[in-house]
Amino acid sequence: MDNIKQKIANLSVEKRALLELKLKNKKNNNSSTPKYQSIPQRSKGDLVPLSFAQQRLWFLQQLEPDNSFYNEHGAIQLTGSLDVAALEQSLNEIVQRHE
Repeated sequence: MDNIKQKIANLSVEKRALLELKLKNKKNNNSSTPKYQSIPQRSKGDLVPLSFAQQRLWFLQQLEPDNSFYNEHGAIQLTGSLDVAALEQSLNEIVQRHE
């Protein structure tokens, strides 16, 4: 940081004025335009186009509807008592997030 301060202190009057002007313009430009634009949320009724990967999976499923090659399986073993209400709430939250 001291190195930057030293470099600024060593600038000529003209160069320092130019630097201050550029910094002021940059600050004004940044404050007037938002950094990030939010993605508008789609309404529930809007159709969303499928990606190429989704189109491929849909096509393969149409060819062989009973094929489960692309299903992911998993199991966990729990020890101790199970809070069924908490598990149900967690699973419902995951499903809600992915609908």
